[in-house]
Amino acid sequence: MSGASAYSRSSDLAGGTPRETEALAFGFCNARLQRATTPQDRVAALYKTHQLWSILVRDLGGDANTLPASLRSELVGLGLWAMHYCLAAMSSPVSLQPLMDVNQNLADGLRSQIAAQPAMPPAVLQRLPAFSA
Repeated sequence: MSGASAYSRSSDLAGGTPRETEALAFGFCNARLQRATTPQDRVAALYKTHQLWSILVRDLGGDANTLPASLRSELVGLGLWAMHYCLAAMSSPVSLQPLMDVNQNLADGLRSQIAAQPAMPPAVLQRLPAFSA
């Protein structure tokens, strides 16, 4: 599945923007990592986290991604670190906290972008049937 189709499908499921969906996905991954009490749960949670980062890295490398090149490069590097950490943590008892911290920081950053987006101007709202008086 391409990054774009993964975003399309996941946004439909979550009912939000891609940024909202990403923030939720990081939260779900962290919740699974925190609840992992058995080796099987740990590997499953790490696998899902690896999958999330893989989708994001694939999307960041795509031509359709509109983020600035420098930010994309930094996020790809972070994603590669996270995927490597997931694989290493599957076979050794390293702490999951560094990975959860990165996930949380990214989710917080996405949420702050969502909150900072300006509301639609009244002129736009008036053109939308659901918002007109």
